[in-house]
Amino acid sequence: MKSVFRTLISFDNLMIVLATCVAVVLLYVIPRNFDFLSPVSAALGDVDITDLVFSQFRDETEVTPDTNIVIVNIGHLDRAGIAAQIDRIAAEQPAVIGIDAFFRQPKDDNPEGDTMLADVLRRTPNVVLVSKLIDADTTDEEDAFDALETSHPMFTQNVRAGYANIIIDDEASFLTCREVSFKEHYAGKTAMSFPVVLAQHLDPTAAQRALQREENVETINYRGGLAKFYHFDVDQILDPETDLSILRGKVVLMGYLGTTIGSPSLEDIFFTPLNERYVGRSLPDMHGIVIHANVLSMILHGSYIDRMSDTMAILVGLAVLITNVLLFTYIYSRFENWYDTLALVLQLGQSLFILYLTIVVFDERAYKLDLTPALLGVALVGTVHDLYQDSLKKLILGAIAQARRRTVSKSPSDRTDTVESSADKS
Repeated sequence: MKSVFRTLISFDNLMIVLATCVAVVLLYVIPRNFDFLSPVSAALGDVDITDLVFSQFRDETEVTPDTNIVIVNIGHLDRAGIAAQIDRIAAEQPAVIGIDAFFRQPKDDNPEGDTMLADVLRRTPNVVLVSKLIDADTTDEEDAFDALETSHPMFTQNVRAGYANIIIDDEASFLTCREVSFKEHYAGKTAMSFPVVLAQHLDPTAAQRALQREENVETINYRGGLAKFYHFDVDQILDPETDLSILRGKVVLMGYLGTTIGSPSLEDIFFTPLNERYVGRSLPDMHGIVIHANVLSMILHGSYIDRMSDTMAILVGLAVLITNVLLFTYIYSRFENWYDTLALVLQLGQSLFILYLTIVVFDERAYKLDLTPALLGVALVGTVHDLYQDSLKKLILGAIAQARRRTVSKSPSDRTDTVESSADKS
């Protein structure tokens, strides 16, 4: 029993653990520091196994539509047309109207439309426009952004605004929109997101709970696509025969859904975890206004997704790695003839179990495990173990032996020098 314990708790195992940790770190560092590998890094970084819960495993019949939110398509209406839509919607007394559109400057070719829009925004209560946070050029961590861009002052006299930024790289539009922040800092001020400002009108308590959460970014718990919300197309809103009584007391979100709902469009549309093609996606699947509706629904219902902290992920990964190193060393020393087969079975079995556990916990508990360090450790430990036993161990032992020989060879010389020095003194 003592010999087994000495085999497990050994210098060799410590070296294997350290070598595997170095290999895992290099997988993170190298792609980020070499430009020619950045596309590969971005593509691999955009893979998230929990996306399968939304796109493949979830029973859509159990996800009910959110009747608190109504989405209205503004299509390619000019400002006069948008003003007409707001007039019709406001007549039904909704709780709040959110408009996912910028009106940055007056239109010289259509001043009448500007006047109509400015007038309807000024006299309509509870209207929220979008704003945009501008990326910072400074390293100041307290203020992540430089400024807040809003619509022209002629359109903002009686409205509030919330930033509509989503957390993806502007230069990598193929990335999936999974996360959102509820508040951000800019130039010493604090801005709240578009969905949070909307929630403050319908349910201030829910909005306050959202702002009090400790997470800097939130994983979006998607309810679904457009089918999970009441929605109206451009012509329906402008048709006087359409019954809009359903809008009373609701959150109405106005935004772009294509020229008409269902028509092909690549404007203001993003990839989400609901995309049916998990790998090799070709077309984005959700317009920005629908993403905002999903975030707002998450806030109103308090259906958040909690997740494992980075510190816990590293500790779990380290524990799994150490356990594997001890297990692999035991098999190597006791069942050498079966080592390759057992090592492969162990790696494959553990990898599948980690992926399965991540999916099940996410689906049933709305908790996002971060087992990437553990998964990388499992994937690399067999290769590093073999490399160490076949090559690295010999190199390390050789280096240690050579260092000892140098030490031993220097010792007699040192003593001789001492004797000669004494003789000289005498």
